[in-house]
Amino acid sequence: MAIFTKETDFLNALRKSSYSLEKLPDEIAIPALRDGDEAECKPLLLATVDDVAFAQQGLNKEMSRLVEKMEALRRLHDMARGVGAKGSDYALEFVREHGEVKP
Repeated sequence: MAIFTKETDFLNALRKSSYSLEKLPDEIAIPALRDGDEAECKPLLLATVDDVAFAQQGLNKEMSRLVEKMEALRRLHDMARGVGAKGSDYALEFVREHGEVKP
């Protein structure tokens, strides 16, 4: 039995009401305010407007880190292909041996 039956029903209806809302999570992670603290997980049903904003900021930082990794991998791929690497070549080895970057 759900504690928040009315709220849970509304959350499910909200998810079904719009494609942009169907991925609303059951819980959100609120980043720690201080270094060394842990993020707080909170049910969306109990989240304040500020909680939602903080969770969004945390996800934005996570997304930025993923984009940076993706860009670095894209750059490595392009460097390897640019110096003649084929798909089965080891990317770092090929760039080290044929590229302009030297350790």
